Amino acid sequence: MKSCLLILLVAVAAAAAERLWPEYNYHEVEGIPRFEAIKQFEEGTDFDGGRIWGGQSVNAGAQPHLGGLVITLTDGRTSICGSSLLSNTRSVTAAHCWRSLNTQGQINQARHFTIVWASNRLMSGGTRVTTNQVIMHPQYHMTLLHNDVAVIRHNHVNYNNQIHSINLATGSNSYAGTWAVAAGFGRTNDFTGSPNPDKRQANLLVITNAVCDMTFQPGIVIGSTLCVGTTHGSSICSGDSGGPLAIGSGNTRILIGITSFGTQWCTRGHPAGFARVTSFASWIQGQMKTTLLGPVVVMKSCLLILLVVVAAAAAERLWPEYNYHEAIGIPRFEAIKRFEEGTDFDGGRIWGGQAVGAGAQPHLGGLIITLTNNRQATCGSSLISNTRSVTAAHCWRSRNAQGVVSQGRTLTLVWASNRLMSGGTRMATTNVVMHPQYDMTRLHNDVAVIRHNHVNFNNNINRIALATGSNSYAGTWAVAAGFGRTNDNWSSPNPDKRQANLLVITNAVCDDTFQTGVVISSTLCVSTTHGSSTCPGDSGGPLAIGSGNNRILIGITSFGTQWCTRGHPAGFARVTSFASWIQGQM
Repeated sequence: MKSCLLILLVAVAAAAAERLWPEYNYHEVEGIPRFEAIKQFEEGTDFDGGRIWGGQSVNAGAQPHLGGLVITLTDGRTSICGSSLLSNTRSVTAAHCWRSLNTQGQINQARHFTIVWASNRLMSGGTRVTTNQVIMHPQYHMTLLHNDVAVIRHNHVNYNNQIHSINLATGSNSYAGTWAVAAGFGRTNDFTGSPNPDKRQANLLVITNAVCDMTFQPGIVIGSTLCVGTTHGSSICSGDSGGPLAIGSGNTRILIGITSFGTQWCTRGHPAGFARVTSFASWIQGQMKTTLLGPVVVMKSCLLILLVVVAAAAAERLWPEYNYHEAIGIPRFEAIKRFEEGTDFDGGRIWGGQAVGAGAQPHLGGLIITLTNNRQATCGSSLISNTRSVTAAHCWRSRNAQGVVSQGRTLTLVWASNRLMSGGTRMATTNVVMHPQYDMTRLHNDVAVIRHNHVNFNNNINRIALATGSNSYAGTWAVAAGFGRTNDNWSSPNPDKRQANLLVITNAVCDDTFQTGVVISSTLCVSTTHGSSTCPGDSGGPLAIGSGNNRILIGITSFGTQWCTRGHPAGFARVTSFASWIQGQM
C-alpha cells in the first residue's frame, strides 16, 4: 500500500540510516557539466537522457513562470540553473546559482545570467534576457545552504501565453502531505553528462521537516527548509537548482519552494530540499520595489578613448592564463576533434574575426601537440623557411597552478588546411628549441623555433619575414590568425582557421591590465575592444602586417586572460626583440 503518508515517511527515514551532506559544490559538480551536456545535445550530438528524474517532458509554454538560467562564471565557464518569474522585471532563484563553494573552499562566482523563457531548449529559442543584477539573501550560507534565495533584476519581459508570473506563497501552511509540481532543466538520472532535449516537470509529495532531517547531517534542515519525498519515482536532479516547486494551475499557481539541495544521487529515494517560500516572501517582495539600474554607455570611436577604456576595464590586475595545456590546449583539441568527426557545433577560434580559406595566411601552420602523458593539445605557428617555423615556447612546455609541467613529445604541423585533424600538408617533428630565458610563469621570452623536414612553397604555403628594427607598431593595425576559439565557452570548436584585425597598443596601457612584471619591453600588446581578439588555441600563431609576399611577422601569440571576449588586451612576443635569436636557430 502507498496511500498512507505515514508509510511513506517511514520508508524515507529507513533509507537514510547514514546521514548525508547536501551536494553544495554546485557549479563544478553539477552546473558546468550540465551546461556542457545540454549544449552538446542541442548542437546535434546524439545523447539520450533528461533532467527531472521520472517526470514528463513538457512543451515550451508549459510552466510559463519557469526561466532557464545560463550562467557565465567569472572564470569563463558556463553553468545552468532554473528560476521563477515573479513580475515583468523580477525573477527568483537559488543563491547558490549565483555564488557557491567547492570542497576546497574556493568560491565559484557568476558574472551574469541569461534567462530563457518560453523555450524547451536552453541554448536557443524563446525570449532571452541577460543581467548581472542579482541580490542574494543577506544570511545565505554557502555550506549549509540556509537562506538559499536570490532575486534577479532584469529588463522588462512581456507576458503572453507562454510567459507569465507566479504568485508567492505566504502564511504558515507547511504543505506537508501536499502534492506539488517541480520543473527544470536538470538531469533525469545519476549521470551528470546526460542531457535532455526539453524541460520537464514532476509531481512530488511534500514531507515533514522531521522526516527530512533524518536523511541529512544535523543543521541542514531548518525551519525555512521545505522537503519532498522522492520514493514515488520522481525527483529533482542536478540542473534543476533555483527552479520552482508550485501548487495550483494557470494564473492561480503558487510558488511554495525554490529548488535548493539534494544528495549527489537523484534516483535513490533521498528527500530533496527547497527554500520554503513562506519564510522568504517578505524579503523577496522587498526586493521587487527597488529600481533597475540603467545600462552603461561606453564611447570607443578614437584611439585615445580606446586606450582609456582598456585601462579602466582593468582596475583589478590579472594574471595571464599560463596553465596552457590543461586549461586551454587539451580542451581545444578535444572540441575540435569532436567537430571534425561529425558533431554539429557552431563556434570558432579567433573571436570576432572571419573564417578564411585553406590558402589564406599561407605562413600559418596549425600544431597538434602530443604530450608526454599522451594527451593532445593545439597551437599555431608561423613558417619562416622551408625547414623552420616559430611558435610560443609554452606550446612545447607549460606549467599549471600546482607547478606540474606539461611537456610536448611531438608536434604535427599542418599547412594549407582549415581542418586540423585532416587534409593539407602534414609533418611531425620532435625538434623544438625554446628560448633559453623562457619563463613559464610570467611568459617572458615565450618563443620557440621548430625544426622540421623540408616543406615546398606553393600558393597555399609560404614563409613570412621576421620584423627587425625598433618600431613599436603602436597604433598599427595587424592581422592575427589561428585555430583557437571565438568565445568564452571552452569547448566550442570551429570548422576552419580564422583571422582578425587587431590594433597594437602601447605597453604602458597593456601593463595596466596585467600583474606587475608580466608586460615587459619584449612584449607587444593589442587591444581587443573592437570586437575581435585572440583566444585560447591561437597560442603560437602569427600577428602580421603587410600582404602577400610582403607580410612581416611582428608578434607571436603568447597570452591573454582566460576570457577573450571581455575587452582585455592580449600579449605577444615582440618579434623585433627575438629576431636575432630566431635567425641564429635557422
